[in-house]
Amino acid sequence: MSAACLQAQTTLSLFGQKDYIPELNDIWGYADQNGNEFALVGLQTGVSIVDLSVSTLPELHFIPGIQSVWRDLKTYGTHAYVTNESGNGLLIIDLSGLPGSVSYKDTIIDGITTAHNLYIEGDQMYLTGTNNNGGGIVRFDLGADPWNPVFVSSYTERYVHDVYVRHDTAYSAEISDGFLTVIDYTDPLFPQVLSSTPYLNSFTHNTWLNDSGNVVFTTDELAEAYIYSWDLSDPSNPRILDGIRSSLSSGGAIPHNVHVQNDYLITSYYRDGLHVTDASRPHNLVEVGLYDTSPLEDDGFNGAWGAYPFLPSGRILVSDIENGLFVLTPAYQRGCYLEGVVRDAVTSLPIPGITVKILGEFIEDISLPDGRYATGIGVPGTYEVEFSQYGYITDTLLVSLSNGHVTTADLNLVPVGRVPLRISVKDAQTLSPLPGVSIQLIAPEGAATFDLTTISTGMSEDSYFVINEYEFIVAKWGYTYSAARMMVDSTSYQFEFFLEKGYEDNFALDLGWKVFGNAERGIWERGAPQGTYRVSGDIYNPDADLPFDIGNKAYVTGNSGGLPFGDDVDNGFTMLVSPPMDLRSYNEPAIDYFWWFLNWSLNDGGRPANDFLSVSITDGTDTFEIKRYDGAFDTIWNAETQFYFLKYFPDLNRDLQIIFYTQDFEPGNQDAVEAAIDGFRVKETALTSLPDLINNGRIRILPISDTKASFQWNDLPQGLSLELSDLAGRQISNLPIPSESGAMPVCAPVPGIYLLKLHRNGETVAVRKWNTLH
Repeated sequence: MSAACLQAQTTLSLFGQKDYIPELNDIWGYADQNGNEFALVGLQTGVSIVDLSVSTLPELHFIPGIQSVWRDLKTYGTHAYVTNESGNGLLIIDLSGLPGSVSYKDTIIDGITTAHNLYIEGDQMYLTGTNNNGGGIVRFDLGADPWNPVFVSSYTERYVHDVYVRHDTAYSAEISDGFLTVIDYTDPLFPQVLSSTPYLNSFTHNTWLNDSGNVVFTTDELAEAYIYSWDLSDPSNPRILDGIRSSLSSGGAIPHNVHVQNDYLITSYYRDGLHVTDASRPHNLVEVGLYDTSPLEDDGFNGAWGAYPFLPSGRILVSDIENGLFVLTPAYQRGCYLEGVVRDAVTSLPIPGITVKILGEFIEDISLPDGRYATGIGVPGTYEVEFSQYGYITDTLLVSLSNGHVTTADLNLVPVGRVPLRISVKDAQTLSPLPGVSIQLIAPEGAATFDLTTISTGMSEDSYFVINEYEFIVAKWGYTYSAARMMVDSTSYQFEFFLEKGYEDNFALDLGWKVFGNAERGIWERGAPQGTYRVSGDIYNPDADLPFDIGNKAYVTGNSGGLPFGDDVDNGFTMLVSPPMDLRSYNEPAIDYFWWFLNWSLNDGGRPANDFLSVSITDGTDTFEIKRYDGAFDTIWNAETQFYFLKYFPDLNRDLQIIFYTQDFEPGNQDAVEAAIDGFRVKETALTSLPDLINNGRIRILPISDTKASFQWNDLPQGLSLELSDLAGRQISNLPIPSESGAMPVCAPVPGIYLLKLHRNGETVAVRKWNTLH
């Protein structure tokens, strides 16, 4: 365990530390009218009240409660309010008798027996994640009688994990949907939503406002997640200004709760302990101090749960789940800021996407569309700063940085060689130009990716393209993929591709699949699969795409990685639907794909649960389920082959679509439900000979005796029949073959040589001799 400020100027010294046997959860502080300070420590078994006047941190009172992993605590006047997720309602504690005594009671108000969190603004209390009201926000009035809160109103639009309120505006962390929602409580009886904002890799855990009230900060309870600052100048359209991650784990740790004190972010960072971030320039967040409370490293739900920085003394309280209460004395210091603009040395245009790194530190920024960047560090000094982007020659500057000071450093980057790029795509049969073709060029080792689209002429052009070797991926729905690796330079810059008709999707490019559903999270998304793991480290879902297809992407249900319950399908369904397919030119089309499916129940000892992954074919009117996977631990890529369209739509005169559907039936996060699809294709399977059918495995003829055999089949098209005749052509029998899998006997009158004829709609399509003596 480290008690150091790593690469930072703000110092955090340990005043005292207290061990507990039960594990901790959240923390709050209280100061009485005489200035005596106390810690209110949430434990899984109750609440501990600790005297902060001496470093030994004696426990004054322990209030037992129902066993609960989650407790949250807030104060109003001389009363504390404590939520839990196990039962007995809201715990109310009268602190007016401290240090000598306290009184308390459990109370159930408006049917609320459990709540995840709460916030108190003025004399109004807001409970979130309650067992009723859809798990939204329930507002209570504490002004008349703090011992007996009075119900005011409910917000029921979505589940709310946590909320921060100032004046008449609430900032809601809607974790399951990944939304930052701003709610207007001007009319306390009828709260109005001003905005609900989703964002990339969101799992919105908590929110907190800055001192001036124009910026809100959010945490996402995910590994490698950022703490974001949001511009609230237009509450109907919050906009991300900056993001920051922990330097201690190089960004790997999970941020939990952020609070703001004097424009410093005080963040409990699970395994990375307590972090202090200078947020006085919200577009340029700078880490200035940390204190590591946990010996554990990287991501995981251990370590610092909560932090409280609002005591009159300025001390910070930290609750570490396993390691107890920490009381820290901070000496705050502002960061050293580095800001500027990066431009193209040839065109003088601003360059977006430039990576700006302070070398030797876990500090970097990406320039904005106007070329501006903003970064910084906690410790003053002279630093080498690197500016890089694919297509430009990397450059460095030596800069001198000091606390509380903005150093401006502009730079012009020199581009590497460029050439015009021209790509033409045509239909391989008609040679006609193909518009709307998706083209991706990938530089070596994935250094850069460029996405292009052909226009009505079948052309895509770039007048200023970087010289290098690229992997070309070319695709359009209704055609098969084309891929090649080629050099782009002054002698090779015009390329022509010819696409063959057919339906194929490796999901390397977005060819128009649609996602529908009402699941709270874990919806289908296209991306490079991120593995999920047991706490022991054993892998559940593959951490990679199919090893033999084009590109590195698949469709997966949620793709955050980590623990199986982190981003699986929850409380609803998610449906992946292909674009329409015109199969009129096919004789006997069938689909192939690869899949995985994980489904097990937390409530049932880890055994398979009752959820499923299904595959269906639809023409928009009729829908047929062709395959269902359930109770599965099939978390490797599995091949599925040959489901025949003719079995369900014999005429093929309508556009058809494929649906991949999965659903979580168990309310709450009790079942792990994860699925993936890749390597989808439609293939022609029409066969012209009986031996082909046999070799394909769809038909088997098993001898029983000299005059009898068993004719067995699997999933054949409609309209087939089997005729038995002698060598003179005389018919002995002619039996229809149902399309469903099955078996029937074939009987010859006497031992000898016969003909087996396969007919389809009266036409002979295959003939084979049957020698009953061999």
